[in-house]
Amino acid sequence: MFEEMTYEKILRDVLDNAPDGIDTRQGSIFYDAVAGPCLKIAKLYTDIGIARKMASIATATGDDLDDKADEYGVTRHAATPAKYRFSFEGTTPDTGTRFYNDGRYFLLRYNTLEGEYYLEAEVPGEAGNVVYAGTAAIPVNEIEGLKNAKFGEIYENGADREKDESLRTRVQEKIAGPAENGNKQHYKTWCESIDGIGHARIYPLWNGPNTVKAVLIDSSGRACSSSKIAEVQNYIDPATNGYTATVDGCTYTVGDGLGEGVANLGAHFTAVSAHEIKIDIAFEADLASGFTPQEVQEQAKEAIDAYLKDTVLTTAAAEDVVIRAARIGAIIIGLDCVLDYKKLTLNGGTENIKPGADFIPVAGEVTVTT
Repeated sequence: MFEEMTYEKILRDVLDNAPDGIDTRQGSIFYDAVAGPCLKIAKLYTDIGIARKMASIATATGDDLDDKADEYGVTRHAATPAKYRFSFEGTTPDTGTRFYNDGRYFLLRYNTLEGEYYLEAEVPGEAGNVVYAGTAAIPVNEIEGLKNAKFGEIYENGADREKDESLRTRVQEKIAGPAENGNKQHYKTWCESIDGIGHARIYPLWNGPNTVKAVLIDSSGRACSSSKIAEVQNYIDPATNGYTATVDGCTYTVGDGLGEGVANLGAHFTAVSAHEIKIDIAFEADLASGFTPQEVQEQAKEAIDAYLKDTVLTTAAAEDVVIRAARIGAIIIGLDCVLDYKKLTLNGGTENIKPGADFIPVAGEVTVTT
């Protein structure tokens, strides 16, 4: 709005409106007298423009966006730590014992829901999602009687602090919804208010009247852990009476519908994790000079990972996720290490892949031949 109000324009306007006969050349008394105030006025216009942007959900960033979101009862998701299953032989380590791997430190925790130990990254964020199952977990301090300890599979991905665009989208969805009175948007807002939940697909009447199902995806675009599903279930509609429903051969836990969570009395809510479907990619590549198939494979997998994550987390709940062969091809040809490609296949075929309502695509094997 005030972009045109630059120092040069303001100064020129003042000089042009000087009284007749006044010397307005640079270095004159009049010029020197007005130049300073004109600079201050230009800075004031700049500050007003910045303040205007920070006061709008559409343009605010950082702490200013947090303040605007807070006005609508929406809070930025904090970073969450990666969690790994844990196996060991010998003496049982105490909870809170520190282990490390490749410069990263993890704390031993106990999952009362599943009755097992797990390792939790000391520093939250996606950087903790890099340890392979079977990797040795080295105790920081020697533990007498502990023969060996290993990382198992990751079961809850770490997530970075929520980015501005994600927070902005959640606030705008709440405003536009509106999310109130237990409507569909309200359930989505409730689910996505939990740290670590990146996207929720809501299905009303999925098993008859007064039933609602949420298919949940974590902030990394992956399946949610059982503990995170339980957290959402307990927040919205605790399931303590042992109600279940079998639909299409799958048995689901069903909330009590007693209004003991945020859901309305009589509404039976079911939280489930999206199921992962691996997308294996194969293609022949004409390599750029100096690159190897292994380097192409690594770069392609990283780029495809990012594409799948973005697709999963940004596709509207009412739309089907579609993995497009043409988009994968565009990613491949956009790599610096690839001059051209052919014979691209997705899970052995050449067609687009639609995983389905309860499923999410994740990158599988990337095979590069020359």
